[in-house]
Amino acid sequence: MKRGYLNLMRLSKIFFVVLLVNSTSTVFGYYPLSWDDLMYQMEKNMSWQVAKMETMVQIFDPFLKNLKKETPHRPIELPARRFNQIIHWKDGEILAVESNDLRGDLLHFYYENKSDLLSISLSDNRTFTSEDIIPKQLRFKSRFERIRSKALEEFGIFSKNVSYHIKEDNYVFLCIGDVESGHFALIDSKTYELYSLHSKIWKNDGRWHDLKIIFKKYEKYRWQTYPVITEYYLDKQLFKRVTVNKIRTLSKLPIKSLHKKALNLRRPKYSSLKNDYAL
Repeated sequence: MKRGYLNLMRLSKIFFVVLLVNSTSTVFGYYPLSWDDLMYQMEKNMSWQVAKMETMVQIFDPFLKNLKKETPHRPIELPARRFNQIIHWKDGEILAVESNDLRGDLLHFYYENKSDLLSISLSDNRTFTSEDIIPKQLRFKSRFERIRSKALEEFGIFSKNVSYHIKEDNYVFLCIGDVESGHFALIDSKTYELYSLHSKIWKNDGRWHDLKIIFKKYEKYRWQTYPVITEYYLDKQLFKRVTVNKIRTLSKLPIKSLHKKALNLRRPKYSSLKNDYAL
């Protein structure tokens, strides 16, 4: 009787320890990763070298209020601000983005070829910056660490510190950067796909605002996954959604025609041309 009681107590203690370990942290099942380790894991999933992508971009008003001065539950789209994009991409060399209105008229042309960077807004009513039109999902589909590092720096993430981040649902992400600073990226710890980018921007109202990009609905094409939907949030309010409508890999890009178009559109009034030695 006494021996049975002692065995029962031992089993109870073992059960308690196992329960405690599982409930306190899910990180115990993971091992620390360095920046180089993470880049290696991400590169293993990259197979595209040349691709053409077509997207639809929806714009929402994140600050629109109703008559009661309340933010509506659903974001209000501004249909007149919607535009389409045709993206030409050769990994590590060329990125060309044609942004057109719904009638097909060119609003903005972006051309990046190794050391040359050309960005042109062609509409008097709409001005685009490079940050408005660059497809960040493609930056992170690169096989080259320097391109993914550049994408982070463009978003204000300069720290290469890699740590674990547990969300409210206990799902574990890999974190690049510093969460406390507000400038960080979250990577899925199982798939090594980009989940979200986080940054802070200073607005004219004299306050810092939280900027977040979420990459959703990953699908596979030609042995590589990509996010079909990319959503942009300002202070938790949706203001832009990019949806990939079509994508295909190519043997080569129409480099000569893209270069010719960039030369024809290069005008001092609209354009900026500079060297970018990071590419």
